[in-house]
Amino acid sequence: MAFILEADQLTKYFGATGIFDQVRLALEEGEKAGLVGANGAGKTTLLNCLAGREPVEGGFVRLKPYASIGFLEQTLEMAPEDTLLSAVMAVFADVFEQRKRLADLEAAMSQVQGEELQRILSRYGNEREQYERSGGFACESQVRRVLIGLGFTEEQFNRNFASFSGGEKTRIGLARILVREHPLLFLDEPTNHLDLTSVEWLEGYLKTYPGALLIISHDRYFLDKVTETTFDLENGRLKRYKGGYSRYALQKEEETKAQARAYDKQQKEIQETEAYIRRFKAGIKSKQARGRQTRLDRLARLEKPGQLSVMNMGPAGIDGRTGEKVLVLDQLSYSYPGKQLFAQLNAEIRYGERVALLGPNGAGKTTILRLIMGQLKPEKGGVHLGSGVKPAYFDQEHQNLNSSNTVFQEILNQYDLTVEETKAYLARFLFTAEEWDKEINKLSGGEQGRLSLLKLTLEKGNFLILDEPTNHLDIQSREVMEEYLADYPGTLLMVSHDRYFLDALAERVLELTPEGLVSYPGNYSDYREWKDRKEREERRTKEQKSPSEQTFSQKGNGAGSPKNNQNKPLDRYAKAKLRQRLQELEKEINELESEETATTAALSNPDTYNDSDANTLVSQLNQRLQAIQERLPAAYQEWEEAGSQLEEA
Repeated sequence: MAFILEADQLTKYFGATGIFDQVRLALEEGEKAGLVGANGAGKTTLLNCLAGREPVEGGFVRLKPYASIGFLEQTLEMAPEDTLLSAVMAVFADVFEQRKRLADLEAAMSQVQGEELQRILSRYGNEREQYERSGGFACESQVRRVLIGLGFTEEQFNRNFASFSGGEKTRIGLARILVREHPLLFLDEPTNHLDLTSVEWLEGYLKTYPGALLIISHDRYFLDKVTETTFDLENGRLKRYKGGYSRYALQKEEETKAQARAYDKQQKEIQETEAYIRRFKAGIKSKQARGRQTRLDRLARLEKPGQLSVMNMGPAGIDGRTGEKVLVLDQLSYSYPGKQLFAQLNAEIRYGERVALLGPNGAGKTTILRLIMGQLKPEKGGVHLGSGVKPAYFDQEHQNLNSSNTVFQEILNQYDLTVEETKAYLARFLFTAEEWDKEINKLSGGEQGRLSLLKLTLEKGNFLILDEPTNHLDIQSREVMEEYLADYPGTLLMVSHDRYFLDALAERVLELTPEGLVSYPGNYSDYREWKDRKEREERRTKEQKSPSEQTFSQKGNGAGSPKNNQNKPLDRYAKAKLRQRLQELEKEINELESEETATTAALSNPDTYNDSDANTLVSQLNQRLQAIQERLPAAYQEWEEAGSQLEEA
């Protein structure tokens, strides 16, 4: 068993407050682990201590020699002149230095002979091997692959770094650590600011990532897909569980129940023993009573299982039901200056439905919600709310909170509550007495989210419109909200990247596409299964209707698809066309194979990287090599099919 990281007896304090105590953690090479725990448990602090970014009061961390750690930065600062591409390519600075050294060695080799030449050749071989291990031959194509996977377009590659949003900069930071394929990655909420397409790409990338991973995430679906081990940080202690999040959650639940049973059993035995001692300590059985007292004094007492402070949203209620039609979007269009978001959207939501609105980042999902709430006016078309509809909106930006209010004022001043009722509600949503006088602009994202949820429950709306309600909430709070919404008697429309949340609640999916809103029955997994099946069918159709088959099935050529022609002889014209196609394919295959050899040689030639525009040249070579390697298998298959047809004819 080879460990890439070992930590033992780690202890960390902030002032007099203990964050974690005598923590032990070991990661094997290539192991993929999740780190879970309530907000404030110390997960990010532990990650920083393991990476050597924060000191510890005790214990040690040992990293495998020469192993590097890729650490996802929450904030990324770059020079004003940097572009998206240069910001990511900058992580290969050492590779570019290696390129320069290789070029210098090549120049030196042309000027020496004998032993000196052998010495330089040996050094050149070592440098070239290191260059290859560092990804030097493929770094440009690797950068492009990762950036496109994370949702960036080729048009954005040369955009100034400063022009990107905070969320986009976080994605750029993620790209910077993924492209180098470090032996160990520390990822703190890597799915933040990613749309579902990018999250799914990241899942696939990390599942096959050759290095080890330690991931903090509240995305349970993501953890299930990527991780095989779960570390649970609770009350300053760390425990290891085998399996992803769902398996961990089941183990943790059973373990907690078993601990509670064992504790209750021991408490009952203690009480019975104490009652016996009190009854007989002065009587005829005093000797037995003293013996039991001795055993009781020596008893290793079990700790009472810790009770996590969990948000309590109370019963789900509404202020009267609506009519059958809750929402109608009629030819709805909206655009910003210079950008059409969507046009002529049509949709209908009926009473009691639970609808998820999906689409890529920037497609206009939040804009639709704001149009429904009347915060924006449609460019064309209309939004119609049904009879008796009382919408209540969860805004992911929390603009419904008055930033100058204190937590206490925000609730007391807006709702018909007494002071004591306000305190009780705040306590249920995990706000302590010390936090009541805290200004809202000083709250964390998670605290603002909980306060917005409290207001949502107090409004008693019968049509809940939720924009990323799980953002910044820990897993326990997300599960509480899911239970609340499962019992909610009204209508739901939700935008969320939390697929676990969507699977638990959605009964219909509306996908925002360039063609409009497309409706799918079921939850997220049902929607994903339908999309996957459609993609498979499209690929199968494309493969079955190959270029050679398209040629032979043209009208008037006397030949249909291979399947239809198995027992149908080809006429002379069709045979001639088939032979011609075979010759074309043979020529194409020969040319592709020759070009593949030449392109590979060019990418392996250090002179390529001395070109005045080496980055562009290498990028073009990599793109061409990828295109060749994608086309060759299809050409081989077409050649075999055409040959088989000719033989059968």
